[in-house]
Parts: sequence; structure tokens; C-alpha cells
Amino acid sequence: MKTTWMGMVFATVATGAATGAVAQTSSEPQIMVSAVGSAKTPPDRVAVGYNVRGEGATSDEATTKLRDTAKAIRAGAEGMLRGAMELHSSEFSVTPVRSRECGNGAYGAPQLSTGPCAIQGYVATLPVEIETPRVAEAGTLVGLIGRLGGLQATVRRFWVSDDSAARQQAMRNALNNAREEARLIAEGSGHKLGALLRVQDSNYRDMTPETRVSYRVAPPPAPAAPPPPPPIEVGLSPAPISTTVSLMAAYAIDQ
Repeated sequence: MKTTWMGMVFATVATGAATGAVAQTSSEPQIMVSAVGSAKTPPDRVAVGYNVRGEGATSDEATTKLRDTAKAIRAGAEGMLRGAMELHSSEFSVTPVRSRECGNGAYGAPQLSTGPCAIQGYVATLPVEIETPRVAEAGTLVGLIGRLGGLQATVRRFWVSDDSAARQQAMRNALNNAREEARLIAEGSGHKLGALLRVQDSNYRDMTPETRVSYRVAPPPAPAAPPPPPPIEVGLSPAPISTTVSLMAAYAIDQ
């Protein structure tokens, strides 16, 4: 009487490390392996975020000051990046400012704009994000934005604009890891690894769409004053972007 054997292994294979377990069944002998492969790519895009703020006795005055600061920052960024940038903003707010003595009543209760609650002025705020392929100049851009009046300027993220080549390499690495793990399992059970029967891509990537509204302002007039000093260069060394794929591979067992 001939007894058939099937090894089913669910193992995470990455950088040569994996664990597994074996089960018996009466189906055609085969080994199934779950494997992961990764590839690293230098980033070719960077996003820098900052806030623009304007203050004034009236809403119009606060908005005007914000607009002028936003224009100056955009002109400076476009000049440094030689136009290789996209500027986005999706929020804008104008908030009245009252005395600290105001607001001692119940939480959320409406208050008249008189006495200590009289409006003293307005603050306009605009969060902005610049995306550019000039990754090496990201640190310098942050410093320039701070010089021109931007607040909380920071490098938000690096990424790869096209990860298709990285995904192909990661897939090849995952297949190599899967075959090596399946070979070890077959040899450990006294068999030889057969041909690859099928592969199922089981990688799931988190892709959150972002709704963006472009913020554009008219170009500023040519400056009459002497040009400002060049921005202070700040070099950054961003970590490579890791692209990972996972798959299920089934191999035959040669008796």
C-alpha cells in the first residue's frame, strides 16, 4: 500500500530566516511555502511641509499678510529648485483672537464679542506642502522656507515615484527565498524538491488616496532690492525605500 505525503508550510522568508510546520494529507504530494522578498531603492521624491501665518487687526489685514508671505516663500522655493516643484494646500482658516480673560464660562457656551471677549485681531493660517524631485536639496529648502517666514517647516516624507523595478526585484527575491525554504523542507523529510506548480501573489499594500487642492498665487514682481544671500546648504542622507512583496508558492515532491 502506497502512502502519499503532503507538506504544507507557512513560513515567513526574509533575509534567510524562516520557521515552518508540517501537516499530513492524502492529496498529491506537494510543498506550499509563504515567502517574502524585499528590495531597496533610493528615494527620488521628497515632500516638505510648512505653515504660513498672517496677523492683523482685521480679517483682510491678516489674509493680506499671509498672502504676501506665501508669495515670497513660493518665489524663493521656485528659484532654488529651478521650478522643479509642486505646491499644494487644502486648508485655510481665519480665526478671531480674544483676551485670555475670555472663555471662563461653560464649555461651548456662546459669548458676545464685548468686554473681555471683544475681538482684538485675527490670525490667518495656511498649511502648505511642496513636492520636488530634488531630494538632495530638501534640507536647504527647509532652511530657506524658515528664512522667508514659513513656520514649522519640516521634511515630511521621502518616496519612490515608480516602484515597478523594485517590485520586480522584490518578487525575484521572494521566489528565491520560497524555493530555498521548500528545498530545505523536502530534504529534511527525505525527498527531492520538484517543479514549481503555481504561485499566488498575496501581497497587500496600504494605499490611501489623498485629496489635494493646488494652491497657486501670481508670481511676485521683480525685486528692486539687491538679491538676498544664498540659502544655507543642509545635506540630508535619506534611508532607501524598502519595497516588499509576499507570495504563496507550491512545489511538487519528487519521490
